[in-house]
Amino acid sequence: MFDEFPEPARSQLGSAHGEGRTRPEWCFVDGPARLALWAPFAGAEPVLVWQFEPGPDPAAAARLLRRAQAASGVAKLIHDIPLPPGLSPLVDRALQHESLTGAGFTMEVERLLLEWRLGSDLPADPGRLTYRPARELDPARVLDVLVRISYGSLDYDTRQELATAGAEHEARWMYDDLMNRRGKPGWFVLGYLDDEPVGLVAPDDHSIAYIGVVPEHRGRGYVDDLLAHGTRTLAEAGVERVVAATDVANTPTAAAFLRAGYSEVGRLFRYYWRMAREAP
Repeated sequence: MFDEFPEPARSQLGSAHGEGRTRPEWCFVDGPARLALWAPFAGAEPVLVWQFEPGPDPAAAARLLRRAQAASGVAKLIHDIPLPPGLSPLVDRALQHESLTGAGFTMEVERLLLEWRLGSDLPADPGRLTYRPARELDPARVLDVLVRISYGSLDYDTRQELATAGAEHEARWMYDDLMNRRGKPGWFVLGYLDDEPVGLVAPDDHSIAYIGVVPEHRGRGYVDDLLAHGTRTLAEAGVERVVAATDVANTPTAAAFLRAGYSEVGRLFRYYWRMAREAP
């Protein structure tokens, strides 16, 4: 099935298959329309519509999306459309937008795409926190911090998961995701004030995958400490371009990235499909 995708998608699919993130049965083709489903880490459900090429006919692409929905067995699928600043998927990715909405997807959240580049000033680390690698801690302690961070979060996905699956489910999924990232073992850290956890930051091989502060320590600027530590970790490892994303509505986190020397390079429009639930 991978052979029916052109390069570079074919090679990317092969690499993802080797990592356990996609399978041939998660790939769908109908004439020029093609798509693959992707799991964020090995063993996870295929929740992301990846390598989506709708072709010239949005109705045919919508049928292909519905085939993927039925075959995947999942209750939710997500597709992201990244664009440069000032562009809109309704105009600049009209075929994808029409295909997605025709298959029951809705565009629910807009995210800022941010980057820090080598040569920019490194954010200063105030030195208020000490850091402990998450892999060296009892998983229950890390999960507890993730649960606490989720309460009062402004992140759209987190709020949705809390409302539907609960904080413990969201924390378990996030823990598994972050532990399967490509960052070095010591990069994902919890920040401590004395012996009390304040928050965490999880760089992977090129991005700030996750950052958060527990509710009782919010409003004191600790997100700046965590972000400085994560950014400096990647810069000192030789990463020349560090990327990140946060919801447009999450203005405190967006402001923290801008203070740390990140710049906006685009917007990401996130579409969701959810299986209709039968009335009780």
